[in-house]
Amino acid sequence: MDKPDPADFGILDGISEVIATTRSDSSIPNAAPIGIIRNHDRLCVQLFPGSHTRQNAARTEKIVANIIHDPVMYVECTFGDPGPEAFEYPDEMNYPVLKRASAWILFECSQSKDNMFELTPMRGVIRDKPLLCINRGKNAVIEALVHATRYRLNGDARYLDLIGHYDRIVQRCGGSAEKEAIARLKEIMEVR
Repeated sequence: MDKPDPADFGILDGISEVIATTRSDSSIPNAAPIGIIRNHDRLCVQLFPGSHTRQNAARTEKIVANIIHDPVMYVECTFGDPGPEAFEYPDEMNYPVLKRASAWILFECSQSKDNMFELTPMRGVIRDKPLLCINRGKNAVIEALVHATRYRLNGDARYLDLIGHYDRIVQRCGGSAEKEAIARLKEIMEVR
């Protein structure tokens, strides 16, 4: 089987947001948003100490990038894991994949320096190829999540202001899924 080309999965130069899935020693699945950094043919990800994603990826040397377009799933996976019913384990691969992913790629990963892990694509599946236009509301949810995780790390109130800014964009540009996602984020963050 040929190794997948990440470009076929929409992972292009820059940072591509995906939901990573990993598993613990006791095979408990974990899901969390990450940004895959691509610079020409080099692929890497920054995984921070203390996260389940980093612990699992460092131990198993594997990580799955799930390409998913549901902003609610991004919110849910940022602050917790979906239940076991959200995962599946494809043939001959004892590694979790999100059932609702449009596509996924299994990567081998190895720590290169500090928090950086190099990625090598091993196997992938494209389930559907929807043509998607850019939706500012969906992008605003992702930006709000970035600021929410930074707020949780250091408590700097300016991140709450930024979440409010992105909430206003969602209310103007987003659809029902984006509005549900930002409402859920504000509920989790207790932001009004």
